[in-house]
Amino acid sequence: MGMSEEVQGSSQGSASDAGTPGSQPRAAAAGSARPTFRERLALWADAFKAIKWKRVLILGGIGIVVAAIAVVLIVNFVPVGWSRFIGDFAQNDAGRAILVGLIVGFCFTLVPLMVLLLLAYRSPGWVKVVLVVVAVLLATPNLLTLWIQTGASGSVHAADRIMDTEAYGFSGASIWGAVIGALAFLVWAWLFISSRLTKKKLKTLRETPAGS
Repeated sequence: MGMSEEVQGSSQGSASDAGTPGSQPRAAAAGSARPTFRERLALWADAFKAIKWKRVLILGGIGIVVAAIAVVLIVNFVPVGWSRFIGDFAQNDAGRAILVGLIVGFCFTLVPLMVLLLLAYRSPGWVKVVLVVVAVLLATPNLLTLWIQTGASGSVHAADRIMDTEAYGFSGASIWGAVIGALAFLVWAWLFISSRLTKKKLKTLRETPAGS
């Protein structure tokens, strides 16, 4: 009996010693330690040295040159090209120009706003960026007309003169069309959101037990 009690006592003591925090290996604690500020600076310095700055500077310079050329082309040619396109379509007919302005202002205001409403859904960041880009592209006709009416460059003034002579009434009609499109969007958004809320309420009522 004495020997068995001593064996049991020694086994319990070893088990209790193994369960103590001091007996656990300290390598896990050391491995989970966060890097110090000096270690982070060293990592950043190594990453900075690994960058091929010659290639970065060359690609950056090419990108700047391409962007500058694109800006010059847009500023000098896009307003005049848009006004000539509308003038050729209207064919010096004020009634036709007004009708086209109403349609362009309405459609290219309503559709971009509907695209932007999709941002309310849960989606990845790149999807939201794509939606914003698509909305801006769809609103480009109205943005160009607004640019022609409010710009101060020589190409903008030339485009304004072309618009006044070949498509008189288009600019004002497009503004009214944009206002009507924005109001239509507000009505559509209210109906859309209210219908979704109603469906959610009906779903919760159906899922709720009758006795609760």
